[in-house]
Amino acid sequence: MAGVYGEINSRIDYQRVLGEARDIARRILARNPEDGTMKRIDKQLEAMRRWSDNRREPTESERRSIDVGLVAARELSEATDEVGDLAGKLYALNNYFEDWPTDAEAANATEDDFFDAE
Repeated sequence: MAGVYGEINSRIDYQRVLGEARDIARRILARNPEDGTMKRIDKQLEAMRRWSDNRREPTESERRSIDVGLVAARELSEATDEVGDLAGKLYALNNYFEDWPTDAEAANATEDDFFDAE
């Protein structure tokens, strides 16, 4: 674990976790296509993918517009199994995307770094 970024220690990790989260969200949506929370999460994960594809750095405005971590905290915090796994990935992805750290910063991030930056 890398503090506030969970299992994300690099851009490669970010891409992997983003892909895993998108896969989980889409499996859940396939079972329950009317799930408004999951639709919102899927839409934001897709935006994160577009904004960071091909080594593109998301703009500050794009980074501020993502709130999947907050959605997870509000809607999925008591979840277990696949949904609980998704929630954990969303927390890490939201923190990483908002900060957009270098690989070195991500690998060495701690809770203290996150709270000192605010």
